[in-house]
Amino acid sequence: MNLKRITVTGLTLALGLAGLMGTANAATKATTTSHYQLVTKKTTVGRVTIPANTRVYVTYFSKKNGQKYATIELSTLRYQIRHATTATYLKVRVNHNLKAVKSVAMDQLPVMWQPKTNVTDQGRQDQNATIRFTSDGYVEYFKNDQATTKPTSSTKVTKSVAKGQTTYVYAKHNMLKLPDKKISNKRNYRYRLMVHFNGAQVADTNAALSYSVGSKRNLFYTLAGNA
Repeated sequence: MNLKRITVTGLTLALGLAGLMGTANAATKATTTSHYQLVTKKTTVGRVTIPANTRVYVTYFSKKNGQKYATIELSTLRYQIRHATTATYLKVRVNHNLKAVKSVAMDQLPVMWQPKTNVTDQGRQDQNATIRFTSDGYVEYFKNDQATTKPTSSTKVTKSVAKGQTTYVYAKHNMLKLPDKKISNKRNYRYRLMVHFNGAQVADTNAALSYSVGSKRNLFYTLAGNA
């Protein structure tokens, strides 16, 4: 797929989430300090309920009237949690309910899209498959660029490992619609999805980061701004 032939449409929201999900390099190693916290007990704010043992991304901590609060980015969580509200942030009172945890390899993977072309009676149209990697350990696949809607598939990730420019994402179950590979019949690491960072490409005045998902030619992109 040649990036210069891609028409980018309707991706503002999906690509805006990319900055929340990690850095450009898909294979950056996990660090000892991060914005990630583990919710240690069930927490409900308004219509949103975050189950115990859910890993979240905290943008910042604040204090009001002597009480500490954490601002959680809902857009980084799986659909089953974030769909209850249109808000992108959730302010949670800190009361022995959060525990700092390390970042993992998958945290560096951004929201990424794959342009597709359909030829219909009305002419040529672009559709965009989208992949999201969530802070609470899920990989979601969308058949279009509507990454805030219910995904076509959502699979629990059991482990992620970075090796050079490649990130390997493991799961116990097949990742529906994604080009994962079965590598074992036992335990929690039966399926593996490969995501390789290819670098930046430029089309006109737009720069995009290129990723190979599953195979070298299965390309997905994340906008990186103006070239």
